[in-house]
Amino acid sequence: MIVTGKGGVGKTTVAAALGSAAAAAGQRALLIELASPGRLAGVLGVDSLDHRPREIRPGLDALALDEERCIESFIDSVMPLRVLSRRLLGSRTFQVLCAAVPGILEAALLTRIVGYADGRTTGQPRYDLVVLDAPASGHSLPLLAAPRTLSALATIGPLGESLRRTQRWLADPDCTQAAVVAIPEDWAVAEGIELFTALRDELGLALLPPLLNQAWSRRFSQSEERAIDAAEKDGSIDPDLLLAAAFFRKKRHLAQTYARQLKEATDRRPLELPFVFGEAMDLDELAPLASALRPVIHNVG
Repeated sequence: MIVTGKGGVGKTTVAAALGSAAAAAGQRALLIELASPGRLAGVLGVDSLDHRPREIRPGLDALALDEERCIESFIDSVMPLRVLSRRLLGSRTFQVLCAAVPGILEAALLTRIVGYADGRTTGQPRYDLVVLDAPASGHSLPLLAAPRTLSALATIGPLGESLRRTQRWLADPDCTQAAVVAIPEDWAVAEGIELFTALRDELGLALLPPLLNQAWSRRFSQSEERAIDAAEKDGSIDPDLLLAAAFFRKKRHLAQTYARQLKEATDRRPLELPFVFGEAMDLDELAPLASALRPVIHNVG
């Protein structure tokens, strides 16, 4: 499951909540981030993550991919002799090639992730769900397009087969789904719609419904709404309480408005994730998000 969205929409917390929900449902889940150091460790309440899976709680592991190790693993997998791959990796020519050929690093990262997802990573446990905390919108598309782009250049040999296997995994809706996260703000919803459309139409990825994070839930019943309206006219309720009520109502109205925009643009009803109040976004405080994401985990399982 690939979690992406514009920076600032809480995609890392959503990714962590997905992993937590999967573990709570009895699945074995792995959280992966690309940036190092990234934000995932802080959300998970650990000091750091490295390239080795680290147990966060029963059923939930996490790691941060190391770019150099991914490149080494990728070259080892496509070179028939290890001595040749070591020589290639140590040459300045290869370093220049990696910098000059767009997509090499991205393909190596995705190949490593697929290795965890399909159980081919030697010496690692098999996971029921792998959740990638992907880069923000502008970087996710080049990352996910890399195997298809490079496989058009490398049509034969181990390299071409490795790229095609990774692309087949990404394109298979039974194996891979992407989740686009937005929040009830103009900029986030507009970019979320653009990203959702590009992932679906340009890359052909299977997508979850849009995830509208930080959506304020309905706080008042219809009778309470009428009472608030009446109090605004006759002043029968403390002005500070009325101000608070107006604030909650406005936030809920915005969530509804942007949810409709997402539905109209994507033809998918978004899944609303509640606004979480807390001093630090750790796993325990993300329980409401994990609860809201249970239908997604159930469908994956």
